[in-house]
Amino acid sequence: MNENPERTDDFVPIWCATANLKKENTFGEEGIKRRGTKHFRGGAKVYIADAYWGMCNSVTVVGHHRASGRYVKIDIHVKRLENFRLELVYSPKVAALIQSDLHNKNYVGRSYYTKEYAEKIVAAIPLWIENYHTREE
Repeated sequence: MNENPERTDDFVPIWCATANLKKENTFGEEGIKRRGTKHFRGGAKVYIADAYWGMCNSVTVVGHHRASGRYVKIDIHVKRLENFRLELVYSPKVAALIQSDLHNKNYVGRSYYTKEYAEKIVAAIPLWIENYHTREE
């Protein structure tokens, strides 16, 4: 029950592609193994805001920063991610970060983040990893 009748929450959850960071990642030519990345803990859930479709190697993600605990939006290599799925985003802050660049860039035919776009990301990224990035490790 809404305790404050004057307050109206007009936020509508959005569908989003999500993933988890791998628990351990290999860095550098020496193959040093570390838990997570510089910005995220291993196993952290991230929301995929966008993908670099031409390069097939990076995505823009939103997640809790390992040091500050605040939501950050950064680009990360797809080989650092696993467990791709489609989920609803109930956090207004996360949804705002996901959709923030859509108003600043000239996206053709897309003015907001849609369920169809998220499904496209969930289907494509595992194929990128399988086809382009298995030879790198």
